[in-house]
Amino acid sequence: MFLLPAIFLVAMLNVFPLLINYMSTGTLTQKPVTVVNAPESFMRYVDDTLEAKAFNYNFMTITEYKEFSKDKNEVRKQLRKGMIICLFDSGDIAKSFDDEVRDYYDEVSLENTEAESNAVIYVGFDANSLTANTRAATFREAILEEYQDSLIDYLGGDYSVIGSSLFETDTFNPVTKFEDFRTVANKSASRVVSGVLMIMMYYSTYSLVIDMFASERDRGFMDKLILTPVSRKKIYTGKILAINVIVTFSSCVTLALLFLSSWLNRNNDAMSLLPFGMMLTPSELLIVLFSIPITALLMTAICVSMVFALKNIQEITVNLQLPLIYFLGDFFLQMFRGTRPTTMEYFIPVHNTLELISEAFMAQEKAWHVIIVYMLNLGIALAVLTTTFRKEEIK
Repeated sequence: MFLLPAIFLVAMLNVFPLLINYMSTGTLTQKPVTVVNAPESFMRYVDDTLEAKAFNYNFMTITEYKEFSKDKNEVRKQLRKGMIICLFDSGDIAKSFDDEVRDYYDEVSLENTEAESNAVIYVGFDANSLTANTRAATFREAILEEYQDSLIDYLGGDYSVIGSSLFETDTFNPVTKFEDFRTVANKSASRVVSGVLMIMMYYSTYSLVIDMFASERDRGFMDKLILTPVSRKKIYTGKILAINVIVTFSSCVTLALLFLSSWLNRNNDAMSLLPFGMMLTPSELLIVLFSIPITALLMTAICVSMVFALKNIQEITVNLQLPLIYFLGDFFLQMFRGTRPTTMEYFIPVHNTLELISEAFMAQEKAWHVIIVYMLNLGIALAVLTTTFRKEEIK
């Protein structure tokens, strides 16, 4: 009950990128990055850097690329299949890319404030392909930006030490590495994890409510249960608390598996929805953990009220499945939205939890956001249950 739904969701998270890749390119395999006129500094960076090995590389000379690009239709076809082209241009046919960058740093070290570099790195991809856009953005952020930062060490010469004394740093600093990985991983997690948790929580909630309320009532077991020397309110309250505990525990298991999935992704696959290094600070983790039971109680209250409002189990099942469409829509909206939530979104029940969890992963949570989400969802849950019990005259 606890592991199977969580394992299924984690498996889907790993399969989902492959499906997108297949729908976009017609293949489950990743196309390598075609690197044209690669300088020695980039070749060395790829060999020495673990993160750079997340991509496969197909190196071409300028001559080979000119021959390849003669067939425009073939180039378009390869781009549509997800190929990325990275071209290094020095701006001068007679000078290599590394020499152009080295000369630039030499000029800067001589305090030439007007020094300019003609070295340019071009990245070509199919802008109409979601997969190509994703991989190109990841390649730029994870590889090219880091590579450009490393050029001062490879090619900086005197400029890398001018005006300062040399000092040594550890080759591996776990704190900075952790923060670098966390920054990338948590950005993806903020788009994925919150939506996954909402779907998981509601699926578990409505399944349990149907089984513990609707099915028992339909089979006549509820009538027998009410005959016991325990008040109906206590019976229902016990069932609601049991559902809340099960859903909370199941969601925490799912969250733990999502963290495990991220930390096992050591290769940082460019197509992964959960890159390596997802992590929360203690305060952020507490926000997420406290959000789960409160939201689970609200979901339970809504489902229970629906059970009491409808008598036919088929109608109950259909009506309780409809919100899954909403949660799926919220999941995809969160994945592709490019803006932060508006203030009004924190006043939308359940949806506000999704946004709060997303903010926790982005380290952007605010105290008043947490208070509003907790108080609003808890207040609505208690109000719905109180109203439902009053209508049914449950004492």
